[in-house]
Amino acid sequence: MPLLDVLLSTLAPHHCIVCGAEGRLVCAWCAPDAFPELPSRCYRCQKLSSDSAVCNTCRKQTALRHVWIRTDYSVAAKELLRLYKFERTRAAANIIAHAMEEMLPYLSDDIIVIAVPTATSRVRQRGYDHAALLARAIAGKRKLLWVPALANLAQTRQVGANRQKRLEQLEDNFLVTKPEIIKGSHILLIDDVLTTGATLETAAKALKQAGAKTVDALIFAQRQ
Repeated sequence: MPLLDVLLSTLAPHHCIVCGAEGRLVCAWCAPDAFPELPSRCYRCQKLSSDSAVCNTCRKQTALRHVWIRTDYSVAAKELLRLYKFERTRAAANIIAHAMEEMLPYLSDDIIVIAVPTATSRVRQRGYDHAALLARAIAGKRKLLWVPALANLAQTRQVGANRQKRLEQLEDNFLVTKPEIIKGSHILLIDDVLTTGATLETAAKALKQAGAKTVDALIFAQRQ
């Protein structure tokens, strides 16, 4: 934990988002049940699938192969993300990353971990890229290579639109900054929330166009 977070937790202790106990954002008692795992299914149509694989029908519309999602965007997950993204509670990063990494299957050591980059205006407001912190933590836990190889050219996040509208808004938003690393590689994309899937799909498309061999994704929570 960064020194600043240690000092802040000492001066203003965290409280468990589930039971309110002082000390941690999610206490040891609540942690096992705080983020119920979702069944293995296709992220687009919700059809049950093996190892969270994208189903054959949806594979025609996305560059993604597997999308592992830890939990629903509700209750504890929603509150933890609010603190992390809008209250600058960086201590939440390791809790979220741990919950995400727990559900990953075995991955070969040639996987490259890449975050879906946050809009630059949001990074300036928070002082950090929340998805990049998660990606770096997950890569560290699995001893994988983390590379900041995607840039978000948009200045603001996309809100209040359906999948097709968001896809249109996001077109050409992502730039692959290290194509020499991406070409021929297996990629694991990291993001915190999946809504319509448009952002994730656009990022995966950019990586595939840059020569990535496969693109999978790991997400903390999915909005229903």
